[in-house]
Amino acid sequence: MRFSLLGSGSSGNVAYIESGQTRVLVDAGLSKAEIDKRLQKLPASSAVSIDRIDAVLITHDHSDHAGHARTLGRPLYATAGTRQALSLEAKRVLAGERFTVGALTILPVLLPHDAVETVGYVVSDGQNTVGILTDCGHDAPDVAQGFAGCDLLVLEANHDVTMLRYGPYPPSLKRRVGGRLGHLSNEQSASLLKMILQAGPPPKLVVAAHLSQANNRPQLAKSALDRVLGRTGRVLVASGRGTPIFTLEGGKVRNEPSRNEQLSFTFPSLLRELQ
Repeated sequence: MRFSLLGSGSSGNVAYIESGQTRVLVDAGLSKAEIDKRLQKLPASSAVSIDRIDAVLITHDHSDHAGHARTLGRPLYATAGTRQALSLEAKRVLAGERFTVGALTILPVLLPHDAVETVGYVVSDGQNTVGILTDCGHDAPDVAQGFAGCDLLVLEANHDVTMLRYGPYPPSLKRRVGGRLGHLSNEQSASLLKMILQAGPPPKLVVAAHLSQANNRPQLAKSALDRVLGRTGRVLVASGRGTPIFTLEGGKVRNEPSRNEQLSFTFPSLLRELQ
C-alpha cells in the first residue's frame, strides 16, 4: 500500500492512496492540473495521472477539500449531506458503513465540523490501514474509536491556542476555528491521539496535517503529538505542499525517494524505517 498527501491546509487538501491496481484520492482541493502535476512527480513503477484514479472520496463541502471535485472527471463518493450541499453527482456513502473500491475497503467516520455530514476515512487493503482525520472540531471519543488501529494516521493539528487568540484573524473567524465545530488545536489533537492509543495499537507513523500558517508552527504541533507517543521519531508534519510517498508493508512504514521537490522535511527520523 502506498500513500502521499499531495496538499494540506487552507491552500488545498488532497491525499493519494494506492494498493495493487487500485488508486484513490481523498478530497479535491487542488485543480485538476495541479493534482496531475503532483501525481506525476511521485515515484511509481508506471506513471500515475488523474485518468488512472478509480475514485475520489470527498470528506465535506468546504472548497479547500471539494472545490475541484466536479472538474476531475472521476467517480466521486460523498455523504448525502455533502452531495446536497454541493449539488454533486456522487455515489452515496454512509458514516459507519464500509464500502469497497477495487482492492480497498473504506470506512467513513462521522466528524464534528461546521459542514453538513463531514466524514473522515479509514482505508485498508486488508493488511495495512491509513486514516485521514482532519477538519474535526474537537477531541470526540467516538472519533477516536473509529480511527483506532491505523498504521499511518493523518491527524489534524490546525492551530496553537495562544497564537490563534493573539493572531491576525477577525474575532468571528477565531470563534469559528476554535469552536467545537471548527478545527483541532495542537492540544486537542494530542488529546484525540491519546484516546486513539487507548482504543488500539499505536500508529507506525502520525502525520500532523492541516496546520494554519498564521496560527501554528510545525514544531509546536510535532512536540504536542510526540509527548503523547512517548518517544520521538514517529511524527512528521505535512507542509502545504504535502508529504513524500510512503509504503506500508509487513508491519512497517517507509518513505520512498521522491522527485517531488516541494515535499521536504527537516526531521531526521524521516529517512529511517519506522517499525
